[in-house]
Amino acid sequence: MKIQTTNLLPVTAVVSSVLLLLAGKKRVFEIIAVAASAAWLLLELGVFAWPLKNANLSPGIVIGGLLLLSGIVVYLGTSNKREVTAATVIAILGGVLVVHALALLG
Repeated sequence: MKIQTTNLLPVTAVVSSVLLLLAGKKRVFEIIAVAASAAWLLLELGVFAWPLKNANLSPGIVIGGLLLLSGIVVYLGTSNKREVTAATVIAILGGVLVVHALALLG
């Protein structure tokens, strides 16, 4: 089996969000991060196609925005080192998705 490098970022997001879910206390934004990162991974693997056809609702903007929002909210609400690290990874990956999607729009 050959590992494609385009799948490494979504896998990293899934692992980080699962770590957040296991370590988190409130679990609302952690569940949002798990769902968004799993959707990103499934899109990259080609399991399903993105259902929204509007250019302003591309997967990068929606999934990236959810990852960025949940990463920031969890980061600001915790002091645990493991949660801070995982939230930082999720926020960075979400920000990268949003910036890339915005670059494609303009």
